[in-house]
Amino acid sequence: MEHVYGGTIGRLLMCALCAALGVSTLAPADARLLQPADIATIVGLEQPMISPDGRRIALIATTTNRGGITSTSALLLVDVGSHAISKIVVGHDVADPRWSPEGKRLAYLAAARPNGRFALFVRDASGKSAQLTHAAGDVVDFAWRPDGAALAFAAYDAPHRTHSYFEAGDNDYTATALTPSVHLWRIAARGGRAQRLTAGSWTIAPTDRGGIFTPQFAWTPDGRRLLFTKVRTTFGGEDEQSTLQRLDLASGRTVKLTAHARFELTPQPSNDGSRWAYWYPRDGNYLAENELHVVGAGRDVDLTRSLDRNVAGSLWLPGGKSLLVCADDGARVRAWIVNIDGRRRPLGLGDRDIVCDAYSSSTFDSGIAASVARNGSIAFLAGDAHTPRELYYLASSAAQPQRLTHFGAWVGKRDLGTMQPFAWDGPLGRASGVLTYPPYRTSGRRYPIVLLIHGGPGLASVADFAWEDWPLAQLIASHGYIVFQPNYRGSDSDGNRTMLGIYRDTVAGPSRDILTGLAAVKKLPAADPTRVAVSGWSYGGLLTSWLITQRHDWRAAVSGAAVNDEAGEYDLSTSNVQNRYYFGTSPYDPGGLAFYRSQSPLEFARQITTPTFIWSATGDPVVPVTMSYALFHALKDNHVPVKFVVFPTKTHGPADAAATEELTRLWLAWLDRYLR
Repeated sequence: MEHVYGGTIGRLLMCALCAALGVSTLAPADARLLQPADIATIVGLEQPMISPDGRRIALIATTTNRGGITSTSALLLVDVGSHAISKIVVGHDVADPRWSPEGKRLAYLAAARPNGRFALFVRDASGKSAQLTHAAGDVVDFAWRPDGAALAFAAYDAPHRTHSYFEAGDNDYTATALTPSVHLWRIAARGGRAQRLTAGSWTIAPTDRGGIFTPQFAWTPDGRRLLFTKVRTTFGGEDEQSTLQRLDLASGRTVKLTAHARFELTPQPSNDGSRWAYWYPRDGNYLAENELHVVGAGRDVDLTRSLDRNVAGSLWLPGGKSLLVCADDGARVRAWIVNIDGRRRPLGLGDRDIVCDAYSSSTFDSGIAASVARNGSIAFLAGDAHTPRELYYLASSAAQPQRLTHFGAWVGKRDLGTMQPFAWDGPLGRASGVLTYPPYRTSGRRYPIVLLIHGGPGLASVADFAWEDWPLAQLIASHGYIVFQPNYRGSDSDGNRTMLGIYRDTVAGPSRDILTGLAAVKKLPAADPTRVAVSGWSYGGLLTSWLITQRHDWRAAVSGAAVNDEAGEYDLSTSNVQNRYYFGTSPYDPGGLAFYRSQSPLEFARQITTPTFIWSATGDPVVPVTMSYALFHALKDNHVPVKFVVFPTKTHGPADAAATEELTRLWLAWLDRYLR
């Protein structure tokens, strides 16, 4: 039975905490539609870390001020028994809480004063926090030694610049200097001088501080060695050149752990020391599903091949005989308990989707928003189609989940559209997606259709209230539209065959998948097949731009941060030369440029007739803004209705809640102009 806040004490606890975090608990007496201004009300929850005894959960909660521009992070403690929540650190971009092995101390990262660099802090049993590290660069991750007497941490080296220039390589166009390496250090838990453990022009696989990720280094249970992911260079276009290493701390000797040349990630020793797990793409194919391997007794076993899903997170359970694994599955996000003998069973979470960020070979930020105590209890974040993510607790992997937080309770005061999985028969077989109907839908009325295409491509649209705290599908539906979010080839929701289907077929094939799904949606009694718009962001923007070059029956389009020129993406983006995995060639190989152009919307931009809203960011390192400028000029010069807005930020999307709200209003206004 799910436990919820009840009675006066529970309401006072929640109200007091929300007030402290700047979150209003007041709602109008009458339910109303979701509004773009509600985006800033969403409390972002990350990194639940359960104490070794399973009694307390550390959690990061991020709130936004009323202007939507600045945010505040808080480190919370949640008592599992009483559900009481206390706030122990506020501000300074606090992140990554980790309990000491005995459970009396709590380490975390935060911005240190006065230089603002991120450092490692430890809070003792009395509640006093002390800064432990004073590294030259930001600390990005850390791990307690199993005996609790020391910690290993990963930090950027100090920038080293001897010239007024830097030698470029496979970096993105926004770079103004070479990215420093990340290396390992060790420091006593009581403080003192840190000892450098690794050095060189290579780097420990760097994770983004905060968010959902899986650590890329770990202690062996005896505390004598560290396993880590080594990347050959710091250039973003070579992120996939990653291998697993073991560092012997006594000798300083490092050895490679497997025979693979690249693509290895996430070394995870079992707590009994008998085995270790790691991630590797199926058959060494960059485009394939990520699979979970376990090494022990001289054998390397692929545990998840038969699961046929793109593993996005894994955690050892006590005893070293099984792991908790998560992945996109159709239009849901699911978790399984996978035994080392290959048997598995689903984790019973009902309608809730566990928070699980998908793996991609070009990023290290993927993982499961969960942690496991020594007694097997589990803390995790989850959401559903009509609820933002909240904190839950499982007494065991076979227990019923208990909800511990209610930060998103205000959403119950809004009238939302019905969101549900949707499946159809596509060119590659059964395909998945999500439908969101308008609130107040009435029988006999037909509603315009808005395609909302996800980015990636190695991601998926799932039936969750919000993606990265942005409930865009629900907001579009609130304007009286049926929102269709299709998963196309390259998405990670429908098996390895679907993921690999994008090879050398990056736009036409996905478009066929999308259009067969759209044809099925058009047949629904509530759908108006004569009023359809198409929209998307990043790879979804690419497919939007492509679809409007091929068809002219769209009423409107929204193309956000779109890859309109594949050769330009190869040259300038964060991933740059990794595009060769999708195309099987470089644009500078014989015939390569012609092939890249054949996959680029700009090559066919003169065919566009659809009124199009374009948006991008000035310093976007993932998709250069120049591609949006080019599409804008092509449409303007061909007298196609077009609007182009640019956000002055170095991000791949809106940089904060205020910008997200502004972009949402512009997006909705463009749809309303041409669909109503």
